[in-house]
Amino acid sequence: MSRTNDIYKPALEKAKLPILTLDNNWHKLFTQTEETAEIRKLEKKLNELLKSQGRVTTEEKKLKAVKRKLMDEIIQLADHYGGDRDDMIQKAMDRHREMVEECNDRLKALREENGNIPEQIEETNYQLMLRTMELCYKRLEENRKEIEYCEGWIEETRAKLRETMVRKQERETSTYELYTYMHNIFGRDVIDIFDMHYHPEKFRPKKKEEGYID
Repeated sequence: MSRTNDIYKPALEKAKLPILTLDNNWHKLFTQTEETAEIRKLEKKLNELLKSQGRVTTEEKKLKAVKRKLMDEIIQLADHYGGDRDDMIQKAMDRHREMVEECNDRLKALREENGNIPEQIEETNYQLMLRTMELCYKRLEENRKEIEYCEGWIEETRAKLRETMVRKQERETSTYELYTYMHNIFGRDVIDIFDMHYHPEKFRPKKKEEGYID
C-alpha cells in the first residue's frame, strides 16, 4: 500500500481542510519546493471551480434581490387595485409576475448549474492536499538525508581537524625542545652559523587555557 493510502488518507479524512488555493501558507510551501505538473493541474481545476461557484452565487444573490423587489412592487400595485386604473395596474402586475417567473426559472437553472460544484471543490481540494503532502514528505526526506550527510561530514572534518591540530602541537613541542636543548648545548653563536633562526616562544607548548589540546 502506498504512503498516501496508508498514512495520509486516514489522517486527512478526519481533518477540516481549508481551501488550499485560498490559503497563503499553502502558496508559501512552494518557496521551499517546486510544484509538480499534477499539483498545477489540480490547482487550476480548483480555481476554476471556485470561480464558477462564485459567479453562480453572485448571480443568484442579484436575482433574489430583483425577485424581492418585483414581489414588493406587486404588493404595492395590488394596494392600488380597484379603481379607474385597474386595467393598467393589472397589466403591470402581469408583467411583474412574468418577470418573477423568469427569475424563478433562472434561479432553478443556476441551482442545476451549481449542481455538484461544492462536492467537486471538496474532492479536488482533497486530492490537491494529498499531492501536496506527498511532495512535502519527499522534500522533507531529501532534507533529512542531506542534513545527516552534512552532520557526518562535519563530524569527520572535526575529527580530522583535531588530529591535525594535535600533530601540529606535537611538532611545535618537538621544535621548541630541540631548539632549547641545542641552544643550551651549543650556544647562540653556533646555532647562528647553521642559520637556525627559530623563535623559541613561537613554538613554546601552550597551556590548556591557551588552547592546548589533550
